[in-house]
Amino acid sequence: MRTTLPLLRRALCATLAVLSGAAAAVPVTPTDTYFATRQWWLHALPATGDAGLPDLSNAWSRSTGVPKSGAGPVIAVLDTGIVPHPELDARLVLPGYDFISNAAYANEGDTENADRVGGTERDANPYDRGDRLTRAEADANPALWEGCAVATSGRSSWHGTMIAGQIGAVSNDGQFAAGINWHARILPVRVAGRCGAAPADVVDGLRWAAGLPVAGVPLNANPARIVVIGFAGFKSCNVNDSDPTVAAAARDYIAAIQAVRAKGVLVVAAAGNGAEGVGRPANCPGVFAVTALNRQGFKANYANFGPEVALATVGGDMDRGATCDKQVADSGILSTSNKGDFGPGEYGWAEGGGTSYASPIVAGVASLMLAANPDLTVDQLEAGLHATARPHALVPLFGNCATGNNTRCTCTTATCGSGILDADQALAYAVNPAGYAAPARTAPTLRSTAIEQCAVAMGKPVPGNPPASAPTSTPVDAGGGGGGAAGLSELLALLGLLVLLCVKHLRRR
Repeated sequence: MRTTLPLLRRALCATLAVLSGAAAAVPVTPTDTYFATRQWWLHALPATGDAGLPDLSNAWSRSTGVPKSGAGPVIAVLDTGIVPHPELDARLVLPGYDFISNAAYANEGDTENADRVGGTERDANPYDRGDRLTRAEADANPALWEGCAVATSGRSSWHGTMIAGQIGAVSNDGQFAAGINWHARILPVRVAGRCGAAPADVVDGLRWAAGLPVAGVPLNANPARIVVIGFAGFKSCNVNDSDPTVAAAARDYIAAIQAVRAKGVLVVAAAGNGAEGVGRPANCPGVFAVTALNRQGFKANYANFGPEVALATVGGDMDRGATCDKQVADSGILSTSNKGDFGPGEYGWAEGGGTSYASPIVAGVASLMLAANPDLTVDQLEAGLHATARPHALVPLFGNCATGNNTRCTCTTATCGSGILDADQALAYAVNPAGYAAPARTAPTLRSTAIEQCAVAMGKPVPGNPPASAPTSTPVDAGGGGGGAAGLSELLALLGLLVLLCVKHLRRR
């Protein structure tokens, strides 16, 4: 008995340490000036409302991305390239590479030979030259620009810089904005220009980012563990597509994705912004497809959805003059940008909205997981993101997302993946995949005056008379349905006993 009691006390004290550690965790607030006022998507998950947040401030109490050993994981951003920015430059792994094989699309000034292919325009300069295409340019050469998006106003998107800034903007430095991973290593891979991204360029960029050989291109000396693709096309990823060109591209995508997964690389891609089925390459097997939520937790107005989606998180659901925007729109995702209209100018900041801004949040959280446990496999990363996801928020007044109900609507596991990204729990899983047990949680049910007004604007019935003080949502982490006050009393009594035993144990040591 004398031998058993000390062992029991040690076990009880270890249990208390775990419980106390979990209770003592508090949200981490970086000193960056935009964090409090413009970066709502990085904030801690509140008890009510904003059910779509990934809870990054609480996740940072576990890790801000300091690698467990050696250097942290490289995150490749396959996008429009990068422009200099004081909040991003220190996080870049250079030289990176430019895989755009069409000089006109790359905006490199060589339009006389704009149809070159086979890598003749590729180089080790991932610098973004701008992607704005004017109506005058398109009309001057309709054969070259047929099918390309024309900008009626505004600046170049500087999209790759914004995606990179979400993941790795210099954090806790007392100025500007914070990023998800405070120690991020970002590899810029330019694959998209003034007419989007050609499948062949994306495939080669994907293979190169993972450290696989690409003809005519030097081997990547800094292979990525995570690749994020922030754009989506409209084609299928079906190798039996009736269009032979589409089928051939699907074969190339699938082969490349299988090859990079075999190298231990997680591919995260945006589902697309057409309020329809998931676009390519997110619809390809082996890709971790991400759709976007409004900060309250329902599907964002524009976001694509479908069975290919793996997970959902906020992506900015901005006011663009659509139905319900005045009632439920948010301010978008703030990130690093540039003030240049056609070519690069002074560095700056911008808010954006799209599944392209949801996918880097998932990629950033995956990079935190790998920093905490570099031995995680691709399958474990995906399993952890799924296992730790919170239940989708319920909005009965909006109805479930489906054909004919495709704008702001209630996500389900059939349309928006396993649930809502939970960064804090994802990190808890990362350090102990085999022993992780998800907390009991219930899906929040959302109803507010703004939601009611939105439902009316969408032509949906609004039955009943809810209380005037009805909350915008039920608690996100409301527990498993039981216990009540008696359960709390029993837990407090147990904690009291543990403390008493531990104090006696310490005094006798």
